[in-house]
Amino acid sequence: MKCDIKSLARRALSLALCAVMALALVPAAQAAGVTAGLRTSGGATLPKLSQQEIAQLLKDNPNTLPVSDIYDVVPSCTAPYSPGKVKDVVLQATLNRLNALRRLAGVPAVALDRSLCENAQYGAVLLAVSNFSHYPNKPADMDEAFFQTAQGATSSSNIYSGGAMTSRPDGFMDDSDGGNIDRLGHRRWQLNPSMGKIGFGTASRTGGNSGPMTEKVFDSSGAGCDYDFIGWPASGNFPSSLFGKNVAWSVTVNPQKYQTPNQSQLKVTLTRKADGQTWTFSGSNYTAANSGAYFNVDTDGYGVANCIIFRPDGITSYQGTYSVKIDGLKTKSGQAVTDFEYEVEFFDVNAPAASIAYANTQTVLLDGKNVEFQTYALKDSAGGVTNYIKLRDMACYLNGTRAQFSVDWSAAQGISLTTGKPYTPNGSELSTPFSGNRAYKAGTGKTTINSAAYSIPTIILADDNGGAYTYYKLRDMGQYLGFNVSYINGQVVVNTNEPYSDAQ
Repeated sequence: MKCDIKSLARRALSLALCAVMALALVPAAQAAGVTAGLRTSGGATLPKLSQQEIAQLLKDNPNTLPVSDIYDVVPSCTAPYSPGKVKDVVLQATLNRLNALRRLAGVPAVALDRSLCENAQYGAVLLAVSNFSHYPNKPADMDEAFFQTAQGATSSSNIYSGGAMTSRPDGFMDDSDGGNIDRLGHRRWQLNPSMGKIGFGTASRTGGNSGPMTEKVFDSSGAGCDYDFIGWPASGNFPSSLFGKNVAWSVTVNPQKYQTPNQSQLKVTLTRKADGQTWTFSGSNYTAANSGAYFNVDTDGYGVANCIIFRPDGITSYQGTYSVKIDGLKTKSGQAVTDFEYEVEFFDVNAPAASIAYANTQTVLLDGKNVEFQTYALKDSAGGVTNYIKLRDMACYLNGTRAQFSVDWSAAQGISLTTGKPYTPNGSELSTPFSGNRAYKAGTGKTTINSAAYSIPTIILADDNGGAYTYYKLRDMGQYLGFNVSYINGQVVVNTNEPYSDAQ
């Protein structure tokens, strides 16, 4: 259980197919999961992290206790009461975990303040022996001075009941139960860009390491950062392990750049890119609960005001790319904001990046006509993107053009292509019996084109029944099959009436 208190103010270019990767046109920001033309959450000077960097960050800063005995001095939860002292190694591990979460959100790190930790210990003892509240009752045998110090701590902290100290920053980031989802106050205090120092305290009446925790977060001594908005989940790569199906999304827009959001004028559209499913949030007909669809705008000062909160229903787990578009915002000068859109790419930190292909869609201008491909992308150790499309999808779209080709397959010979020959559909075109990110294996066989065998890089994705689907780079297909692929004004262009050219 957790509780927060109101402040004094009162409560990718993701595919670009092979023209992006084989033509080496991937923007620098995209290498860390940011699509060109979209907005980026967090501080402007903090670069987005690759999936490998995020996995290492969380590994280096776990939410587990570093020692079994957490106290230098055990708190006394009976008269005469005393605050005790948590070991420095535990306080530092808790701070490191919080700063790892802040880094994911793109806000500066905070420092541990010993006086705040001491004050937090008083608050933790009071929570352990009284009612769980920001204003607990005074035990009859507690010294008045101790009580005033302790209640001063609980009334100026995030508070949490139960669990190991190092895991509480994660719990405060969740914050999506029916009693907190309307404001997400714990999360917003933890992600306040202007917070410069923090203190932690914990105590248990029954012993052990899972007593109530106080987190002193009412601080604004930090330098802050220049940001457009603070998102949780943050834009770009984001670990799915930190965002369960019932966790609410939050978008806190910078009050220096935006007018206070008006919920009656806002519309939020959340889109799952793998299958195009959308959720739309508007109006105020939502009930705060532990799960289910929810939408609210909270403008109270939990660190930073101007927070847009939404949660879709029907989510099993988050994998792959989701886009968020918010309509109805206004700049500080009153201009309508028409381009507020960003993307989040969820990934499994425990899955090797080299074994996962990431689902997406991309529109390509094919002989003057826009067509949409389902695509899968691989990422290298630096986060660079290489995109692949299904062979039979391309054969289907090129049928009837100068670059048409047939596709045949046999166990003995593998894939055989014949240029200039019409393609005969087999029913698997333009649809795939799976969605979302998938494990893949590299193709090892050769591709035969007009009776000549070539070693063309491919990836193989399998459906749940073992059926295999072969994906190629678009530019490789243009090179071997004789059509041109280019990248013009941010768009991938395929011209079947032009021969292949290395020119960009």
